[in-house]
Amino acid sequence: MAERSRDRHLDTRAALDFLEYRLEAGERRRVEEHLGRPCDTCRERLRELGELLTTMRDDRAGEVPRFLHERAIGVFAPAGTPSPARRLVDAIAELLFDSQVAPLTTAARRAVGGARRLRFSLGAHSVELEVEREGSQLKVSGQLHTADAQLWSVEGEAGGERRSVHPDAAGKFVLYGLPWDTLTLRLRGEAEVFRLPTIEHEQ
Repeated sequence: MAERSRDRHLDTRAALDFLEYRLEAGERRRVEEHLGRPCDTCRERLRELGELLTTMRDDRAGEVPRFLHERAIGVFAPAGTPSPARRLVDAIAELLFDSQVAPLTTAARRAVGGARRLRFSLGAHSVELEVEREGSQLKVSGQLHTADAQLWSVEGEAGGERRSVHPDAAGKFVLYGLPWDTLTLRLRGEAEVFRLPTIEHEQ
């Protein structure tokens, strides 16, 4: 009976327990005796599992700095429901430039095509927009000029539909899929919210 036990192939659990020194003395001895026999199947299984364990150990990430951990937790912390009073203090962005009112130079028109260019002041920040029509839809491309732009969100609404996007680290973003209709935009930072004046389009 003991002879038959020594000849039995190792299953994956037994092989892993052997590699990680979790077997009791008697069971470990049985495995070693089996491996001492000409059993290429089990030796190959141990080799493959050993490589896998080494890869998994080497792939572990290092310790995350405390300040970075706290910042990440802060980004994903649940936000409280804004009170009506908070909504009332959303700042209105100031329009600085609108190509529909102050037409672009010939060179600038060639660069942007038929897109409408706008620039708004958001207090200490600013945002540049290009609004153009693609079939029956709007395409809004923009760049938010502020620190940590990727922590902001840009929310657009037109024709009863809404879209939201986060800028990249350079502040660039694109909103797709809104119908060609009156457009409202709101930009939300960690502690600030700016609503842009309604953008009407020529039909």
